Amino acid sequence: MFSDNLKYLREKNNMDQIELATKLGRKSTSSISEWEKGKYQPKAGVLSDIAHIFNVSLDDLMNKDLRNEIEVSSPKPDVLSIFNQLNLKRQQASYDYIYNQLKEQQNNNRNVIKFPKDDDTLEITANGVLSAGVGEFLDDSTKPFTVTVHKPVPSNYDYAFQINGHSMEPVYQDKQVVFVKKEDDYRDGQIIAAVMDGCAYLKKLSVVDGEATLVSLNPQYPNIKVDKETGVKVLGVVFS
Repeated sequence: MFSDNLKYLREKNNMDQIELATKLGRKSTSSISEWEKGKYQPKAGVLSDIAHIFNVSLDDLMNKDLRNEIEVSSPKPDVLSIFNQLNLKRQQASYDYIYNQLKEQQNNNRNVIKFPKDDDTLEITANGVLSAGVGEFLDDSTKPFTVTVHKPVPSNYDYAFQINGHSMEPVYQDKQVVFVKKEDDYRDGQIIAAVMDGCAYLKKLSVVDGEATLVSLNPQYPNIKVDKETGVKVLGVVFS
């Protein structure tokens, strides 16, 4: 499934193997060729990068036949990538507009009562809470708890966390459940679950000149500079 999806997505985006290899930081196309032939699959971190490059979920990349599904759906822009290219003033204006649109939608739906079908949801175990705000305490004594999520649920995640706070809006909402995958390497621009000074956060990782910062997508919240001495423990990358 992955090999067919990779070749399909590459050709659909008019990308040759050399260009894809360059985007993945590889010096040759040999790995790309072997992936497409189904000889073996790349590591989880590389799979996540491939999904990001082609703007698909990691679960879809690995488990769905995208040759059929993408053809019947309209392409979706990478909104977060566009947002990150704006200057701070325009980011604030964009956030204000999106936030107001969300509030209007919520107000319009207040009198609508929805009764979800039982088979549309699933109870899973959450490993804890990630702060989209000032920090949530998380250590080995933190007790897992049960949350209800909508299907489908990815099968290959390492952690499930519930979000507490609003610093990652409008992309990630308060009380939303996110799924996290461990990786060998972490890169600038990834959305990560991280622990610093005993507190767990959901943030965007920014690495500039060797210095790391945990960035809030909501410009109304401050970013967190990572102390070089204490550092930060990255639990994994948010992929769904």
